[in-house]
Amino acid sequence: MKLQYKIACLALGVFAMSSCDRHDIINDVAPIGQAVPTCYWSLNSTVCKAGDSFTFQGKYYTDPEHTPDHSEVWYQIVRSEEASVLSKLGGTSLGYTHKSTRTDTVRTYQSMATFPHDPSLWDGYEFILNGSVPVSRTLSPVKWADIATWDQENFDSYYPAGFAEGFLNTVLGYLTDEATAPSYYNALRSVYITYDFTNEQFEANGFPAVDQSQAMADKSDRWFSTTVASDDAIVGYYYYTVEGDKNVVHEITIEENEHFDAAPTYPVYKSAEWVFCRYDDNAGAIVSTVRTEWLPRFRSLLELIPFQDWIYDSANACYKVDFSRNYSLNAQFRVYDTDGNEGRAYDVLTITVN
Repeated sequence: MKLQYKIACLALGVFAMSSCDRHDIINDVAPIGQAVPTCYWSLNSTVCKAGDSFTFQGKYYTDPEHTPDHSEVWYQIVRSEEASVLSKLGGTSLGYTHKSTRTDTVRTYQSMATFPHDPSLWDGYEFILNGSVPVSRTLSPVKWADIATWDQENFDSYYPAGFAEGFLNTVLGYLTDEATAPSYYNALRSVYITYDFTNEQFEANGFPAVDQSQAMADKSDRWFSTTVASDDAIVGYYYYTVEGDKNVVHEITIEENEHFDAAPTYPVYKSAEWVFCRYDDNAGAIVSTVRTEWLPRFRSLLELIPFQDWIYDSANACYKVDFSRNYSLNAQFRVYDTDGNEGRAYDVLTITVN
């Protein structure tokens, strides 16, 4: 580049820099936004009792061209609910807990307290406000647990729609679905023995009647299986074939087993008519499960049990419900000047209501 062009560029640069104090080039292409009050705050406690007030300290200032008018505290109300029940019918072999959690905003941000600007709050650097904000008594926590008397109205009020149905579908599935029933064999046996089914209910679903004067003992005697291997307890044999990814069981008589050599066979032992009691080569022991063809009958029988009976804890004479509702406040400090400009504290602070 020729020397005269270099000198000209340098002079133009010096001129631009020297004129910045008289003309802001950046402001021509990027206008500065309207000035708003600057504010920030802190809480004296993040916990507040419903019906009381929480206290805070707010600090704010404006530029020399603006005057503060007032400040406000806004908050939204968030409700959190946890609901669960614990199955007691079926004993520890079932021990299923059904849960639901919900969190929702029940009130959007609203101004909950207003504080007129007081010039005497100036400390030489900023205005310092100490204030309090009320919290409604209606935000008190709710706890409903281990109730002695069943209250359907409270349950419907506290628990979400479909909760009981979801619990029953899961529990009945565990006990009577072909894939899961073997794991819950002891739980199903416990329900059969301990629940007060009537003989009409038994007979309607294809089960034998029992002596209701000593029902538990009679039902326990009827639901039996062999636990110690004995030739005298063998009532047949079985083998299985693999079809796809499933083992298919085939039962044969003692006489058929004497001439059967197509596959290894294993003993089937004496048991209740709905129990498949046999030696399991994989387990190396006697195993009992409910026969597949009886599972639909058991489901029909269990569907007669009301929801609340599944969760009744007879040892402690209470229904195993556990519901809690709690509220929290997401609060923000805002300052307004006399021109209506609004400044917001950067931090949204959370207050737990107890």
